[in-house]
Amino acid sequence: MRVALALGAGGIVGAAWMIGALDALEQHGGLRPADTAEVLGTSVGSLIAVMLAAGVPTKAMAAYANGELDGALEPLADHDATAIRLTRLPLPLRPGSLSMALRARDGAGRLTGLLPRGAVSTAAIASLVDRVVGERWPRGELRIVACEYASGERVELGPGRAPDCVPATAVAASCAIPGLYEPVAIGGRDYVDGGIHSHSNLDLLAGSELDAVIALNPMSTGAWVGGGGLRERAAALRRRRSAARLAVEAQHLRAAGVQVLVLEPAFSDIAAMGPNMMARDRRGEVIEAGRASTARALRRLGRKRLRLLGLTPG
Repeated sequence: MRVALALGAGGIVGAAWMIGALDALEQHGGLRPADTAEVLGTSVGSLIAVMLAAGVPTKAMAAYANGELDGALEPLADHDATAIRLTRLPLPLRPGSLSMALRARDGAGRLTGLLPRGAVSTAAIASLVDRVVGERWPRGELRIVACEYASGERVELGPGRAPDCVPATAVAASCAIPGLYEPVAIGGRDYVDGGIHSHSNLDLLAGSELDAVIALNPMSTGAWVGGGGLRERAAALRRRRSAARLAVEAQHLRAAGVQVLVLEPAFSDIAAMGPNMMARDRRGEVIEAGRASTARALRRLGRKRLRLLGLTPG
């Protein structure tokens, strides 16, 4: 079977949740990322996608996220690329992309264009990828999603794709959150976070002659989340919008005869994650929550459904 893995946006907390979910998929569904036909990564999902394609085990990622030493990532023990150390921002703030604000096709792109140009370097992210993966792309069917800063247009970066770049640059561009990180220059143009267009970008897998797609989307949820303060209500609204977008993309694939499994945070996961997707102190708890909720989701699916998705029940 031709199975694709799609890893969505979600910041530091979302990355932790996906690491736990991927570990459960391997333990309880027999999913071997190395055996997938394609891997699609958006924003922080691109970082995990490149690591998986390079053969880094999910257990090594989990150990690294928790500050533990592990063979595969041991050389990086003192190099925490997920940490954001904000220094005093330069004043006045540089204006954003007026052309994106005027030309973008959706509200996210227009808002991005109005935000100040980010001031935090993506060098730490690029350095992590470079030290683990190197300058050669680890596999042929790997797609990294970013957006051109001047127009908001979505682009796919990867081996044999234009604009040409090394894995570290592609991941840095896909992770460059507007208003926070500096845009990343590739081929004379600037690029920013692929999550501007969609947190999942699942529709890019249409036409790839796939049998099944397994999508991990930390920014959405099928659980009802309400109440709380302003930040919690804003996060809940963002999740509902992300879920609606993801549902449309998934239905497009299903209409073409592709089996689709969407895995997103359950209520217990959201409680562990909190409203701040860039929080660093929740990673261990979120990894465990993602591992447990994904294991429960796989058990509910049943053996027949898992086999249709190319999974082998444990």
